[in-house]
This record gives sequence, C-alpha cells and structure tokens, in this order.
Amino acid sequence: MSVSGDSTIHRIYLDHAATTALDSRVLSAMMPYLTTEWHNPSSIYIESQGTRRSIDLARLKISSIIGSSPDEILFTSGGSESDNLALRGVLEAKHGAGKHVVTSAGEHHAVLDPLEQLERLGVAEVTRLPLQKDGTVSPADVENSLRKDTVLVSIMHANNEVGAINDIAEISSLVKSYNKSVIVHTDAVQSMAHIPVTVKDLAADLITFTAHKMYGPRGAGALYIKSGTPISGQIIGGGQENSLRAGTENTAAIVGFASALEISTDQREQDLANERKLQKILFNELPKKIPNLAITGPTKLDKRLPGHVSCVVGFVEGESILLALDLAGIAASSGSACTTGAIEPSHVLTAMGVPQDLARGSLRLSFGRNSNVDDANKLLVKLPKIIERLRALSPNDMEPSPDWIEWLHQSDQEY
Repeated sequence: MSVSGDSTIHRIYLDHAATTALDSRVLSAMMPYLTTEWHNPSSIYIESQGTRRSIDLARLKISSIIGSSPDEILFTSGGSESDNLALRGVLEAKHGAGKHVVTSAGEHHAVLDPLEQLERLGVAEVTRLPLQKDGTVSPADVENSLRKDTVLVSIMHANNEVGAINDIAEISSLVKSYNKSVIVHTDAVQSMAHIPVTVKDLAADLITFTAHKMYGPRGAGALYIKSGTPISGQIIGGGQENSLRAGTENTAAIVGFASALEISTDQREQDLANERKLQKILFNELPKKIPNLAITGPTKLDKRLPGHVSCVVGFVEGESILLALDLAGIAASSGSACTTGAIEPSHVLTAMGVPQDLARGSLRLSFGRNSNVDDANKLLVKLPKIIERLRALSPNDMEPSPDWIEWLHQSDQEY
C-alpha cells in the first residue's frame, strides 16, 4: 500500500502486520454511530435501543463468520485487553485449582508481560517454551510441560514477528487429552486478518482477535469465550458484556469491526493471492541482492502468514535499516526494540536460537490489500543500497561467524 506523506516522496507502507488503514467501506458503516446514532446502548429509550440492536447485529455477524454462538463473543478495546482478560480472568476464576501456566518465549508482550507480573505477585507459575528453528511451538513440548496443577495454556496462532503459524488444534487436543479442565487460549490477532479462522478449526477455549489488523478501527477487539469456560471480569463496574467487561460500548468501533471482518472474509482469496505473490518476490530476491541475509520463519509458505516477510541482515543494526528506509520513503518494522538506550535483540528470534548479534539486524516487511509489485520492486532497488552504505560505516569484519552459517543458508532456496 502506498501512502502520501511529504509531497516530494511517494511513500510505501510495508508494515501491515503492525496496523492497517481504515477501509472506506468500514468508515461508511461507522459514520452513523459517530454522528446521529450516538446514544448509550444501555439506556431504555428508542434511540438507545437502536444502537443496542446494531451491537447485537455486529456480534451476530462476527459469530457467524468464526462459527461461534453470539453470546460467546465479548467485545474489548483490542488484542492487548483481550489477552489480559484471558490470562488474568482464568487464573482468578480457577484460583485454588492451580496456578501453572504454559506459554512460549515468543509470544506477544500482551501475553508475556501480564504473566511476568502475575508471576511476581505469586499468582502464576509460568513455563516458557522455546521456539523451534522455524518460529513455531512444538505441540510435543506443550504436552511434556503439562503438570497436575496446570490451569492454562496460552500459545499464539501466528507469530507477529516471523509469521509462523502454530498448530493450535493439535495443541488443544493434546492438552484436553491430558486434562479437560485445562483452559487453552490462543492469540489469533495476526491470523484472523489473513487466513480463515473458526472456533472449530482451532478448538481453543479462548481466542483473541482485533479489528485494526484487518482494515478496521483501532480500539475494537474481541475475545471468544467458549460456553462454560471459567473466567472472571477484570474491568468491573457495570453489567455490559455479560458483566465481564464494564463500560459504555463503543458502538461505532464495534460496527466497524464486524464490517471489516465481513469484507476481509468476502475478498480473502483476492487478498491472499496478491500478498502471496509479493511475498514470494521478496523471499526469492532479497537473499540474492543482499549478502549475509537470511529469511526467518517457516520455509513452507502454507506454514506462514501471507504477505509476511521477515529476515535478519548481518553486520548492521535493524534500527539503522528502518531509519534509512524511512528517509527513502518506505515504512517497515524490526523485531528489535530500543530499551534504555540499548538496542535489544528480538525475543522471538533469540527464542528460535538466532545468535544475538545476528538477531539485532532483524527486519519485518508486511504487505497488504493495496500493495503491488511496484512497491516490492522499489524496495528491492533501495534496500540493497541502504545495507551496502550502512555496512561501509561498520568497523566489523564482514565474514559471518560459524554460528551464523546455518541461518544464512536458510535462504538458499526458491520459495
């Protein structure tokens, strides 16, 4: 997707895994609830009952697409809130039954950080599983980590940094075979936007998803809660959302959420074909044009998100690449984060076993609905020049170390 910024630069947006632009059709669906139909859906007068019906219809639309009952859909402000509700709500509801939680070291921070806090408070005991080389979680590792006091397993459906898709159905089956009372949660924020996801396919008790990854509004998310799943509300003070999430509902955002999911479902094949085509171009061309670059994540495209390209670039920092790309008119992302002045390697890549110095050169490029071949080709012209220039400024020896070799060879294939 190309966007207009500085009038002298044609901007190219390659960060759809972070967020997507609001679809004009979604905005049209939202507009009445931002203007004339603004009433509180909890009031009893006729105007408010109209907004209540709109929320009910949005809930019905979403539930029909993912194959759930309407009363199993709980609206939140987004993926982070849904993840927090799932983790904290289950541990609180199952207090006394155990406090062991199984997750992976490569989860989104909306899962990792709450669990770390709950661990400090003595509410949870957490097992963090390493990732396999392709970024997926081994179902066997999950099974082997289960204990008699395990109450919750939280494994993401698709990894936001490397695009790896986990076999949640297999994980759920193994967990339930061990103990049916163990709750399975999956963060499907990334996958729901790109591939068909139903509650039957995943067989999880709790599923997190959100609107802004699928051309819907920010501030709108949901948590699928399988009927009968024990969970305690974390935002209290009202009876909204079955008393599990207090607060006056954001009608416009909820309606926009349902509209975005419906549009994404209707044109999924078209979007997927475009994103796969562009993904293949970068997978095949980047390693040829940039020495010491390795694609990260699954090598089989059906095992990773469409439109998602992740790689590590040797002898250069990811943050430097991003700044240079930005100046060149390209918006992208990196797995690295600047913390207290020091660039830390991606926790996902290090959980996969990528050497820390190589992981610091991570880059994520993610295509979307309006991306095109011209966007990919312009990146392939600009990025190699940027890397060459940055490496020329580096005092490092340009010979890859032995522990880099296996990662660099991962790109020696046609996708």
